[in-house]
Amino acid sequence: MDRPYGATLELGEHGTTHPFAISAISHGLGWRYWKSIRATVSSWMLKYPKGFHKREDHERPRVQIEDYRNGYPRYSALVASHDSFHICRRFSNLRVHLLLLKQDRLSMLEQRLERINREETIPLRLGSSRSDNNVERKSVLSEIDDALADYDALIERNHRILNLETARPRNVLSLQNWIKGNGCVAREETAYLARSEELASVADTDDTVMTWLETIVEDSLTRLRRCLRMDRHLDISRDPNVHIPTQSSITRLARVLMTPFIITLLLAPVVICNCLTTLAARLCAIVIATTVFMAILSGSTKAKTVELVVAGATYTTVLVVFIASTNTP
Repeated sequence: MDRPYGATLELGEHGTTHPFAISAISHGLGWRYWKSIRATVSSWMLKYPKGFHKREDHERPRVQIEDYRNGYPRYSALVASHDSFHICRRFSNLRVHLLLLKQDRLSMLEQRLERINREETIPLRLGSSRSDNNVERKSVLSEIDDALADYDALIERNHRILNLETARPRNVLSLQNWIKGNGCVAREETAYLARSEELASVADTDDTVMTWLETIVEDSLTRLRRCLRMDRHLDISRDPNVHIPTQSSITRLARVLMTPFIITLLLAPVVICNCLTTLAARLCAIVIATTVFMAILSGSTKAKTVELVVAGATYTTVLVVFIASTNTP
């Protein structure tokens, strides 16, 4: 009968009597039975030494990129180390070619069906599907059903692929530099990185301004680590030329830098309007502030037109209410 390991460990550390042993003695099962229980407990103690239940996973060294075999294993480990490296080709020309072929096949089947309907000599077959025993028409309809399913599946796949965001040149250049420095994959098999117009990023990226801030933070941390010769932070790779910081830390620092910018953008017009004395000057300040706000919002985010209109209207309304509630001297 298996025992929970926590109970066994507690018995070995504190010397307490097992509840089952107490029950056995109280029922008069005898000293021989008690010795068998002690022998069982001792075997458990030898099998599971003290501290065995504590996991040592955190003490195990992390598997680094250089631990993998040279070639595709190492290159795959690099790509998997960061979401921004998940880059692939869209193969737009091939997708369009296949789509046109499937579309033409459907057009030909459509023409065949129309010809069969025109040449039908029994009108009842066209007015009732239950009475339609035209074998050729049923065969064409079955082919149309299969072709449409294939056509629709290709359209849905193309829609998902074409909606992927374009890969950032910075990430593509990083992969190219690593390949040039290591040379572990054949040139013909990494030539896809040169097709920048077709490269897509599988991972979603943040807003434009956040991406820009994350780039600045990443470059700054890289320069700082090089100046301070902090090489022990490289848990992902032992190569001193490879710097892959964790995405969570970069994002947190970028958001910290973004906070004062947002506060300034929102509160600066309020402070300016409070310093102005005339209504005309305040209205001009509102117009300029709203224009700057909309320009920054449209250029730094992926907001839709409706969302931009709602944000601009809300921002303007807040400023107008502030002016109306303030007594003009």
